[in-house]
Amino acid sequence: MNAVQLITDGYRKIFSGPDALLKNISLFALTGLMSVISIYFENFKQAKTMPPDMSMFFWAIAGAIVIGIYLGGYTYKFMHKAFFETEENLLPDFDMAPIGIFLKALPLVIVWIIYLSIMIGIVAVGTAISMFIGIVLGILFLCMAVFLSFIFVAYCENFDAKGLFNITLPFKFIGPTIGILALLGLLFIPVGILSMVPSFLVGLILGIAGYADTNIPAYVGGLLGGYLGCVAQLVWYYCLVQVYKEKLRPMMLERSAY
Repeated sequence: MNAVQLITDGYRKIFSGPDALLKNISLFALTGLMSVISIYFENFKQAKTMPPDMSMFFWAIAGAIVIGIYLGGYTYKFMHKAFFETEENLLPDFDMAPIGIFLKALPLVIVWIIYLSIMIGIVAVGTAISMFIGIVLGILFLCMAVFLSFIFVAYCENFDAKGLFNITLPFKFIGPTIGILALLGLLFIPVGILSMVPSFLVGLILGIAGYADTNIPAYVGGLLGGYLGCVAQLVWYYCLVQVYKEKLRPMMLERSAY
């Protein structure tokens, strides 16, 4: 697989198509709202004070939860579209479907959070017994955490969790995908850095223009950073879907036949 081509195809399929502009504006608005809420919380955290309007504070918490659920379901819906690529633009429509998609996936999410929590406990116990045992168990935990993404990629093909609760599955994904996944991970380091450059430059320009003592550079930079970071994340998942289709889907289909 050509890792560079995967990344460029992912960006092209997000920004191309007749409805790409409207969908990207909608995504910018949604991620921007989440960024504004995050900065709102961070300001009180840094000042170590409670907000003067507690009702606004609780509304911000509720808004962050709802937007987080929506973006989670939206990402799942995006991955589902990436399996089929029948449209020029892969960004899904902004409707209420992502909330239902996320809630349907919630049992799978909860079970894997429990698995990871159990593994963390096992690593802690193993480390207390022997540093060597702790290191070995820590490596196993990292493998599970990294290759767990393919569990949710597999789920998003048909939104079917059957067979995906098997705690050993992430380890079976290592052999076929570790090479391309490592290469993609290395390539996404500069991608992530470049995604943050526009927000840094805008913040710097606003600071030089005399707004350094205000929250304006943080909010404007947060708007751009939140949106570009979300786009980079969607491209990452697009790449994972393509890796799954080529490297893992035959294995998963073979397993489901029994």
